[in-house]
Amino acid sequence: MPDAVRDFNRNVAGKDDQIYDYLPARNQYGDYQRIEGINVLINSIRTLLLTPLGFYPFDPTFGSLLYKKVFDPLDEISREEIEFEVRNRIEQFDDRITITQVDILSTSTDGKTYQVDVYIKRGEIKGQVTVHLPGSTKQFALEDI
Repeated sequence: MPDAVRDFNRNVAGKDDQIYDYLPARNQYGDYQRIEGINVLINSIRTLLLTPLGFYPFDPTFGSLLYKKVFDPLDEISREEIEFEVRNRIEQFDDRITITQVDILSTSTDGKTYQVDVYIKRGEIKGQVTVHLPGSTKQFALEDI
């Protein structure tokens, strides 16, 4: 194997039991921020849930329908639909983790702004993905996190 491929596999792609990724943000040295382990999965799931389904023309199945729940009152039916959407999308796109719990909380007085907390597990490592679904005062987009 050429040295460049070996270096890439070791420094960027990771190993079979370790995963790495880079955030589209720069650190204090001007480099992209490298994340690893459970943080890669948290970032991946947050992106999946906040991307409207069909947003990417070359991958129309990527994303979720959570944006359609923004103006619904947070009642038992909405909670069940949100939890189903979260579990269904994550299980469809990321088999590296297990979902242990999904909590949906109202974060506004009108009940139209939600916070979804997804508790995940990869092996023995646990993590939490928090997604905010803003109400009518904000536009639903990745910039709102």
